Parts: sequence; C-alpha cells; structure tokens
Amino acid sequence: QLQSRLAAVGQLAAGIAHDFNNILGTILLYAELMLNNQSLAEKDRERLTTIFGQAQRGANLTSQVLDFSRRSVMERHAVDLVPFFQELESLLSRTLTESVQISFEANPRGSFVVDADPTRMQQVIMNLALNARDAMPKGGQLHFELSEERIDTSAPPFPGMDEELWIRIDVVDTGEGIPEDVMPHIFEPFFTTKPAGEGTGLGLAQVYGIIKQHDGFIDAQSVVGKGTRFTIYLPAVQESDDIFAPPDVRSTSDGAGETILVVEDDEATRAAVSEILESLGYRVLTVADGQEALETISKSGMNLDLVLSDLVMPNMGGRDLYYAVKQEFPHIKMILMTGYPLGGQTRELLDRERVAWLQKPLTSELLAMAVRDMLAPDESKASA
Repeated sequence: QLQSRLAAVGQLAAGIAHDFNNILGTILLYAELMLNNQSLAEKDRERLTTIFGQAQRGANLTSQVLDFSRRSVMERHAVDLVPFFQELESLLSRTLTESVQISFEANPRGSFVVDADPTRMQQVIMNLALNARDAMPKGGQLHFELSEERIDTSAPPFPGMDEELWIRIDVVDTGEGIPEDVMPHIFEPFFTTKPAGEGTGLGLAQVYGIIKQHDGFIDAQSVVGKGTRFTIYLPAVQESDDIFAPPDVRSTSDGAGETILVVEDDEATRAAVSEILESLGYRVLTVADGQEALETISKSGMNLDLVLSDLVMPNMGGRDLYYAVKQEFPHIKMILMTGYPLGGQTRELLDRERVAWLQKPLTSELLAMAVRDMLAPDESKASA
C-alpha cells in the first residue's frame, strides 16, 4: 500500500517538478541579482532576502517530494563511509544542541565502501539526526555504527536482498521512542505527529526514497521511553580504486568573454540564466529549443565555447541535442540543466557518459562554478 501511494505521488511530482523548478529558479536568480545591488535600501534587502529564503524552501520541498517518490537524479560514486561519517559527525556536533552527545563506531579493519550519491546520503543522515534531536528535547545520546554483514540470501532480513555482502548503518537514539500505533506510518509522506507548522511529514519519507534509490533497505525498531534504532542496509562495493573525494571548494571567477549558448524553452528562466552569465563576463546567445540551437551552432563563423541546455524542451530536447553536438561539433563543451530527467534513456545518458549536468532550480553560485569548471583548460582540471 505504501509503495502504491509513493508511486502515485511520484507520478504527480514528476509532472510538476520541471515547471515548478523553472519558476523557483527564476525567482532565486533574480533575487540574487538584486541582492548584489549595493545601493539597495536596507528594508528592500530584508524583503529580497525573505523572498530568496522562501524560494529555497520551495526548492527543498520539491527535492523532498522527488526523493521520496524515487524520481530525483542520483550521481553515485564509490564512497567510503568511514571518512563520510567522521566529517558528518563534525557537522552534526555544530548543528545539534550541546545536550545531544554524538558517537560513531566502525571496525578499523573493516571496509565500508558503497555506491552512493554523497549529497543524498548526507540528507539521509541529517534527517535521521534531526528526528533524533526532536525526540530528545532534554538531551540524550545519538550513536552511529557501521558494520559489514554477510547474509544468507535464502533467508534475508528483507525480501529482495540478493547480494551476500551488505554494509549496515545503525542510527540509535535514547529519545522518547515511537508509539506502536504510529510505527507503521513513519515512512508515509506528509504523515507527522508534530504540531502544525513544525514539520511537513516528509523527512522520513525522503529517507526511505533515497535508500530505495540506492538499492538499499531501511527499518526501525522503537521502545517508548527508551529510544529508537533505524537500520539501513546498502550493497557493499567489494573492489574499487576510484573512491569519491569531495571537490575542493574554490571561489568562483568571472568569465573572460567566452561565448555561451543558452538553450531553454522557458522564457523567464532563459532570461534569468542569461543575465547571470552576462553579469559574470560571458557573451551569451539564447534559443528556445535544440533545433534552434543546432541552426545557431551551424552558422558560419560561429565560435561557441559552451552550450548550456535544458533537458526537456519541444522540437528537440537536451538529450538529442547532446548527441548531435557531440557528433557534429565535438570541440564544443556542453552542460545539461534538469528539473527532472524524464525516461530511462536520459538517466542512461547521464550515468554512462558522465555528462556534466545541473539540477534546477539553479543559484548563481552553482551556475558560475559549473561554467567555470567546464571552460577551464584540461591541464588545470587535471592539477585541481
């Protein structure tokens, strides 16, 4: 029953996410542009900051819905969960109240590598930690534990666990616990026991969806008055030389007059993205779909450095445009923007060919960093 509910909501989410992210993206980009105006009155700056913050909340809500309905885009890598949790432990110690004591345990001789999207997995742990904090208003203990578990596939802990070796993540708190009548509903979207205005009921639904998108399993046990244990199973990666490391955070740099073709069917989004790029020092051309893009690129003497294209457009979408540009103009670099990539072929394109892509709604910082990195000379990328 839960699966069918999530599927129905997911289908609805997929239908609105692309347009909704375009709307939010336009609000975010223009709000950022206006906030950069040094002559802005303080009261107007406060109003714009509120607009920007509310648009970000809307973007987070869309992201949560896509997560729990398993429609979000994943960028998975081989991730070693030990340094991942050590970094998260430091982040959580600054995020949670001082009355919550955090501890982490893993066998030092164990291997805890999984195929995961680090950003989405961080969202999982943050959601569980914040839930635990809310369950411990007077403080308590929050414990994370990693273990390797070799299972009997003929009698697995969960149906469908076909792999033998799994990484188990336990998240244990000493909070108030979850009542027995509430437990069957904890992963349902929009289900919450918190007072109005204090929770959307999407946190655990988001966790469930992300774990499922990682081919994993999650369950919870709880005793009222004593605490709750969430147990997550993720397939183990047994051999991998390519362990993901977070990229260095570098300051954005302005463009030097490079020419960028923006391909976007939504007029407001197209204008906002173009204005941001022009403010960064790039020369910008705009078209409304892939067919127009090819015609523009084909014009004699056209010296393009980069194509920045939406995925879902009439006439010719970003996927077909990518293949056409790659075949006919292989020297031109390309970044795809997506509110939600429709269909298996799109996901296959992103995964198999490691296409550079940006998730809508965009912020000026993410846009600037992506464009700068794509236009950087290959030798500087290798040394970065």
